[in-house]
Amino acid sequence: MPDRLVCNSNMISAHLGRPGAVEPMLPALLRGVIFISTLAVPFVAALLAG
Repeated sequence: MPDRLVCNSNMISAHLGRPGAVEPMLPALLRGVIFISTLAVPFVAALLAG
């Protein structure tokens, strides 16, 4: 078990140390923003309609 934790922490630090570590997250972030904005459209329309 301790060996596993060391391996996992090494993988995490190697992943975070890369200069392009944020790039794989961008499509997921974009998908989340689109999803939330589609959910918000009816509420915004109702607010604008009064």
